[in-house]
Amino acid sequence: MAVLIGLAPVILFELGLRVIDWQPQIVLRDPFVDFQNVRPLFVRSEDGQNWGTAENRLEYFQPESFAATKPPDEYRIVCLGGSTVQGRPYSIETSFTTWLELSLQAADPAKQWKVINCGGVSYASYRLVPILEEMLQHEPDLIVVATGHNEFLEDRSYAGIKQLPDSVAGAYRGISQLRVTQWVHGLAAPASESSSDQDSDVTSRNMMTTEVDALLDYRGGLAKYHRDDDWQQSVVMHFGYNLRRIIEMAKSAAVPILLVDLPVNLRDCPPFKSEDTAAVSDADRQRCEELVTEARERFSLDRRKAIEKLELAVDINPRHAGLHYQLGLLYFDDQQFVKAKQHFQIAVDEDICPLRMVSPIRERLRQVAAITDTPLVPSRQRFEMQSKGGIPGQNWLLDHVHPTIPGHQSIAAELMSTLEAMEVVSPRDDWQVERERRYQAHWETLTPVYFERGKQRLEGLRLWSEGRAKKLRGDVKGVQDSP
Repeated sequence: MAVLIGLAPVILFELGLRVIDWQPQIVLRDPFVDFQNVRPLFVRSEDGQNWGTAENRLEYFQPESFAATKPPDEYRIVCLGGSTVQGRPYSIETSFTTWLELSLQAADPAKQWKVINCGGVSYASYRLVPILEEMLQHEPDLIVVATGHNEFLEDRSYAGIKQLPDSVAGAYRGISQLRVTQWVHGLAAPASESSSDQDSDVTSRNMMTTEVDALLDYRGGLAKYHRDDDWQQSVVMHFGYNLRRIIEMAKSAAVPILLVDLPVNLRDCPPFKSEDTAAVSDADRQRCEELVTEARERFSLDRRKAIEKLELAVDINPRHAGLHYQLGLLYFDDQQFVKAKQHFQIAVDEDICPLRMVSPIRERLRQVAAITDTPLVPSRQRFEMQSKGGIPGQNWLLDHVHPTIPGHQSIAAELMSTLEAMEVVSPRDDWQVERERRYQAHWETLTPVYFERGKQRLEGLRLWSEGRAKKLRGDVKGVQDSP
């Protein structure tokens, strides 16, 4: 009773702030990174009728446009993310954003639907914040965020950042959601700071280039990656922070927002770089090589014995991503799908060059969605349900993260289901028939040149992910295709 009496003023103040719907001012500045220059993604056309992609952003974004004056019956959806959103290795024309727009037009032609693709090559969550800030000025009705693959592409430090234990971090997240906490924080650290304070604070943060400066964009970039658990934890924390900030920005502007759980290629993409477990000796390493050789020799004769050999190798060297991937392949071939998926996922998580969403990033995505009550579109689960053993591979993905064109259509279908559940759209009867007609009509507009360019980009992506970029530090041009 004494505790309740003591907390009564805080509880009443919290209720009062909620009754008047007090909202904290959103601080757009990232405490971890800052940018040398932020340029607008869209500029007005010469006649002033449309907004179009700025010419100086076309290295990382594809041409996109929308009406400068929003029509009264238009429902405008803005999609943010990396090259998966953009539709790489192809382009916007076969991205899920186009298939979603066509689906919405088929489901409810009485409304004008516009889906704006803001997918940037290699764009991580922290680079999406300025894009969202800009797009909120263009009257969006819905924000869709599909991110998580690109968080490890750019080099940055997190000196002085301390990791909280999960129990403490969970309690802190809960307390930080209270309006009272946010109100007190606003008093202690007002958003309106002097320019001198901002300038002095910038020196303690990572100064990022105007556009992406990925390690793999340069010759020898793969060699820069090494196992660093502390750095990875900081990257995951930064991802969660940016996700929360993106959601708060949208909600502060009274714009609904969706998050997308992106699929990854587990089965047909080996790790990009493996390193031995720290405690492995030279003798252990040699023993692992012998076990791998023995497993390969026994595979066609005694598959179970081959699996046993690789299991022993994994026990000796448990953090070697390549060993887990090979063991996953053996389990998959032996129809042991649960174990296969487990080892494929470990191979992704232990990849020294993580170009696919790792489990901690995905878990933080799910946590943030749950804490903020933000819908999470289960695209990854849809891909798993449509794959043998629940393990996606080349059946739905062209490389490590980029979906096939049917894969993009599958993501669009999952988004349609979510929008229907949210009552954003109420599809008419037999609307799927009209959708297929529109799909076919759109497909016929795509030329052979379009697909040939996609094949060329896919080959560029392969070389890039293998660390075979030719760009040197100091080059002005030469951006490589990346996720």
